[in-house]
Amino acid sequence: MMRPILLLLACKACSSFTSVSRVTVNRPLHYVGSQQQHSIPANNSFNTQQSSTSTTLSHSALKATVDQEESVSFDKELSQRLESNNLQQVISYLQSHASSTKTLTSNQLKSIFEAIEVATVQSDENTVNKRSIEDATISSAVEFRALDKVRAEMSQLYQLLREEGKLRVFGAIGRLPPSSLRLPPPSGPIYPTTGSKIITPKLLETVTSMEMMSLTPQPTNFLLYGGAILASLEAVVSLMYGINFNFLVVTTLLLALADQILVSGAVFETALRIVRPEMTTRITKHEAGHFLCAYLLGCPVEGVVLSTWAALQDGRFAGRAGSAVSAGTSYYDIDLSEQIAGLKPLTRDSIDRYSIIVMGGIAAEAMEYGRADGGAGDEEALVRFLRSLNPRSTNAVSAWTPELIRNQARWGATQAVLLMKEYKPCYDALVDALERGGDLGQCIVAIEEAAEKNGLSWLRHSSGTIFEEGEFGKWVPYSDGDAIAELNGSIAEPSAPITNVGTNGVPTLGEDPITEAEEFLKMYKENLTQKLETIDKKLNELDNQTSISDQK
Repeated sequence: MMRPILLLLACKACSSFTSVSRVTVNRPLHYVGSQQQHSIPANNSFNTQQSSTSTTLSHSALKATVDQEESVSFDKELSQRLESNNLQQVISYLQSHASSTKTLTSNQLKSIFEAIEVATVQSDENTVNKRSIEDATISSAVEFRALDKVRAEMSQLYQLLREEGKLRVFGAIGRLPPSSLRLPPPSGPIYPTTGSKIITPKLLETVTSMEMMSLTPQPTNFLLYGGAILASLEAVVSLMYGINFNFLVVTTLLLALADQILVSGAVFETALRIVRPEMTTRITKHEAGHFLCAYLLGCPVEGVVLSTWAALQDGRFAGRAGSAVSAGTSYYDIDLSEQIAGLKPLTRDSIDRYSIIVMGGIAAEAMEYGRADGGAGDEEALVRFLRSLNPRSTNAVSAWTPELIRNQARWGATQAVLLMKEYKPCYDALVDALERGGDLGQCIVAIEEAAEKNGLSWLRHSSGTIFEEGEFGKWVPYSDGDAIAELNGSIAEPSAPITNVGTNGVPTLGEDPITEAEEFLKMYKENLTQKLETIDKKLNELDNQTSISDQK
């Protein structure tokens, strides 16, 4: 009597895997088998073994069928949620199917990030945390809307995929290790360099093996030369065809003005790219630097554009005539947004992340071409941002001085260079994806596949330590001895509390309010003062020696 029931369950399994998952099929089968074993004579043991093998095979076939149907159902239901572009529905579904989330395919990941792109484009909050923060001030905190529902959900989705092991290198720098790695938390944020944050030009060259001038955007005279050539051509046309030269000049200026007002200079940019074909590749590599730095620092990237025409069609990049960017990377730092909005104390970690991301484009150009042509706007954005951090109370840190800002820019550039050297395969894969016109999902899958292929993951140690020794500072690279110390239990308990309070972002290592950086800035000022006094003393000694020599 048991067999018909079992056959009915098996048939139901073919049409609904849910029914099978709720019924313990193995027990009745085992029970029937046991009954048969008691009724079969001993001389038929071979037949018993054959029956047991057949039963095992049927179980395997049934499990394979169930797994296949579960996979098909998961893919179908996930696709339905992605088509709605409702990120919260996607998050809820992935959380309720954790086992399937761990086995997401590359195509499914691409579809998830495609939904992120569509959702953020459609969002009304399209002025939040762009790479270039325009006129960002504490008083106009509206530019850093922390309660952006879509981008908060985007951050949560990134974090979910990270914790499930699908994003190996998202948040690999300066963040806690993902739970999937089962590593003890470090004592503090791990950046490519540890120790002092005072970076002199000489020390920067030592650490990065690059000249300071390579990381300083150089002004180009191309527009000047282009204007001179165009004026010469107009003069020739005026002489040959008898057209008034002033008319040609005024017409050219009016066309250029119309181009800027109507399409943000897109026509001129297109002409420039025709004259300079290498410009497109340079812009791509520049933006890849911003993209990778943001991604590795755990700031969700929501899109990238590589031309003014693309920016005009994308609301995230101020896609309206007269204000679109020529190229840009849009990302979201939920921690910085909340801190700027006054919901949390402003931390040095958030400032450091922003500094690295902003300097990432300059660092990428310098690494690829030996010097950076673009990036002047990035430096200006960093200067504006740091100057905007005016004290909000008597306990706040002093305003950022020009020297402190220059030091922060050098520190950010140093970290960005070392970061991209460490994850160079990821950078190359990202550049290749962007050059092929890849969207957000294709870019992220390219980064992750390169990381997996080259064994890259969460950064477990820095490249070296900076000490405030000597006139310019001292750089001590990471050595095998340090690795041995780590194996003996170097990753200690964190000295600062581990926090992920009230955010959907990647967990950070403590609040570290910026007000606590007062001591660092005072020490930095005293250090610089002492160095200047030492230099003055040496100059006076040289002057005295020269005077004595002249008297003799």
